[in-house]
Parts: sequence; C-alpha cells; structure tokens
Amino acid sequence: MSDQKIWRQNWQREIEGAYLYRKLSQYARTPNMKKALEQMSHDEERHAAMWAERIRLEDSKIAQPRPDLRVYMIEALARLLGAEAVLGLMVNDEVGDLATYAEQSRVTGDADAYQRVLADEAAHARALTSLREEDGRSKAEPWHRGASAGGWLREVVYGFNDGLTANFGLVMGVIGANVGGSVVLLAGFAGLLADALSMASSGFLAARSEQEVRQYHLELERTELQMMPQEEREELTGFYIQKGLTRQEAQRVADRLMENPEVALTQLARDELGIDPEAPTEPLKEGIVTGIATGLGAVIPILPFLFTSGALAVWIGVAISMLAHFVVGASRAIFTGRPAIRSGFEMFVVGMGVALVTYFLGQLLGVHL
Repeated sequence: MSDQKIWRQNWQREIEGAYLYRKLSQYARTPNMKKALEQMSHDEERHAAMWAERIRLEDSKIAQPRPDLRVYMIEALARLLGAEAVLGLMVNDEVGDLATYAEQSRVTGDADAYQRVLADEAAHARALTSLREEDGRSKAEPWHRGASAGGWLREVVYGFNDGLTANFGLVMGVIGANVGGSVVLLAGFAGLLADALSMASSGFLAARSEQEVRQYHLELERTELQMMPQEEREELTGFYIQKGLTRQEAQRVADRLMENPEVALTQLARDELGIDPEAPTEPLKEGIVTGIATGLGAVIPILPFLFTSGALAVWIGVAISMLAHFVVGASRAIFTGRPAIRSGFEMFVVGMGVALVTYFLGQLLGVHL
C-alpha cells in the first residue's frame, strides 16, 4: 500500500474521531466527561491536520473526507442513550488505532510522527476507561478488552439479524412453492415463534451454563486457596516470573495478594483459569432480549401479508426484507469497526442469496406436492 493511501486512511480515521468526540461532548452528562471529550476532539483534529498536510504536499486539491455512516450511527446512539453508552465502542476504536499506527510505524520507520499520535491514542483509551469506571460501567474491564463493549445492544442486533434472515428464507421457500397467502402467513408466524423461542432458550442456556461453569471453577480455586495456600502462592509467583519479574519481586506480589484471599482468587481465576470472576452474567435477561430481538427481525418478511396479498405482498416483503438486511448489516459495523456501507452491502448479498436458494428449492419441491 502506498504512503498516500495510508495517509488518506489515517486522515479519514482522525476526521471521524474528531467529529465523534465533538458530538459526544455535547451529549455528556457530567462536566468532567464533557471536558475530556472536547480535549480528545482537539487532539484528533491535530492528528488530522498532520496527515492532511502530508497528503496535500502531493495533491493540494484533494477534498477533506466525510465520516463513514458508522460514525453517524454511533452519534445517533449517543444522542438517544447518552455519551456514556458508547464509551466502550470508542475504547474499541482507540485500541484499533493503536494497533494500526504501531504497525505503520514499524513498517515505515517514521517513528517521530507516529510516536506523538500513539501517545495521544493511548491516553485517550486510558481516559475513556477511567470515564467508564466513574460512570460505573466498566469497573472490571481493562481497556485492552474493550471488544466486549456493546452489551444488550449487540444481542439485539445479532438476534434481529438471525430472525430476519432465517424467516425471510423460510417465507421465500414457501412462496416458491406457489401456495396461498394464508399458508405464507402460517409458515411465517410458525417460523417466527420457533426461531424466537429457540434463540431465547439458547441464549438463556448458554449464559446459564457459562455462569455455572465459572462458579464451579471459582469454588474449586477457593477451596485450593483455603486448603493449599502455599501451593497457590507458588502458582502466583510463577505467573509473575513468566511476566518478567524476578523471583524476589514475584514473591512480594504474591505475598501481598495472598493477604486478601478474594483478591488472590480473582487473580488466579484470570491467570490460571482464563475467566473473569467479576464478569456479569444475567441468563434470563439475555434469553429474553435475544428472543424478542429475533422475533422482531422475523416479523419483517411477513408484514405485507397482513395488509395485502398476491404479487404486491411478495414484492413489498422482498423490498423491506432486503432493506432491513442492509440496515442490520450496517448496524453490525458499530461493533466490528468496519465501514458501515460495505458491511450493509455484504449482509444485503447474504439475504438475497438465502432468499434465492430457498425460493428455487420451494419451486422444485412445490411441483411434487
């Protein structure tokens, strides 16, 4: 990739960051958060100006890039729910920028320019994490694990996507079999109910199982701490030696942790078991949210058949279902960080592919009914 293309991508990234932080500062509920977000916006504007200067040395007429659709979607969430609700997504973006700039610095060897930008981006990630902790949203979530941001909103988007695609495929298969509108409605509602209940129960059981497994291993580790404290102290010492501490330093850290068994348990759970004992798990809530979101997605393909019939209902159903696929695909970009239009188009293609396959399968099988 040429330097010009890299700089343009960086310019785009910083323009988007400056825009989002400026908007989020307007939706912040506390003066401290407002001030911090405003400062981050100024930092991003400075970075954008640096990349713009490099680009315009070679092409003075190039226009300033506009933010991607994903940026406007995050802004809309912040306007609706408050800036605090999207801080986790901003942490994700900062972590992604850190990784991208670090790689670019290594490849280009332009350490001076990237060092200033990397320092600012790292400071932003830490500041955002601090703001989340002040807001009570992320006390157990270090900034480098920001990919878990999204919570119930992620469940809504993915549940909606599953219900939409599955029921659209079912409805198109029934339509392909050339049956009446009442049969399409019956099949659509049956598919909606089955998919919603399936996703709700799966979400509930998965979260419940995760909770039970976590609790089981934590109880085992707690028992080991009580019955074999010296062995557990040695385990902690070994972990910190592996992380680069001397044995003496590692032993001091382990001894300090062992003074509080619950703190030692938390550290052992993360290092030895790879689980976060403080991670919140609400099986019933996850099941209900996922089930409702799935049902809402599944109802879209059958909506026209409630109000009209024949070819008109079919074409309206196809149109709104494909539009919904694009929208839900673009919405997924909020969490993946990819360009929203590209993500929406990919989901559009997936939905169209599912519809065509099931439609022609319905035609093939319908001949023999």
